[in-house]
Amino acid sequence: TTASFHECPNRILVVPQLVAVSHPQKVNSATKKMLALALVSAVALAPAVQHSPLAFRPVAPARSPIPTAELRLDQKIAGTVAGGAVLGNLLFPFLIVLNKLGLYDPPPLNTFTYIANNAMDAARASGEVSKWLATKYSQDVWSDLLSQYYSEGSSTDFLTRAGGVCDLHAAWCDGVIIP
Repeated sequence: TTASFHECPNRILVVPQLVAVSHPQKVNSATKKMLALALVSAVALAPAVQHSPLAFRPVAPARSPIPTAELRLDQKIAGTVAGGAVLGNLLFPFLIVLNKLGLYDPPPLNTFTYIANNAMDAARASGEVSKWLATKYSQDVWSDLLSQYYSEGSSTDFLTRAGGVCDLHAAWCDGVIIP
């Protein structure tokens, strides 16, 4: 049998006493009244919640979302995207470790970026490129510099030799230290 709230008047005192034990500095009459009201509400609503359609009902154990070895196309795409994100985050630290071990010599990307930015500034100043296309122009110059770097056998000689990038476009290389 269940006891009604009126048969157990000491229930009101349980919660404030717990608060008084754990946080004695926070106990006041307003706290006691608020906690008593919450307890009264919980006891009064318990029978209604117990028979509610939202009440907890045991359910069958969940089945695996992938019942077979066959993956759907959306699962393959999601796995590829997630794998690419992980690989993208780990690629640069991996390249740094290879560089420290002497197994990989990265291109001078900062040098190419400075040259590409100077090229963009020179093109904007001469009116060759609009401000809306200046970033794309800079990215194209940077990409061309990187392509030339690898086509020259990982060397920056193409920048400084006669007829090279810095010879043809002196403004591009102003203030840039070339390794």
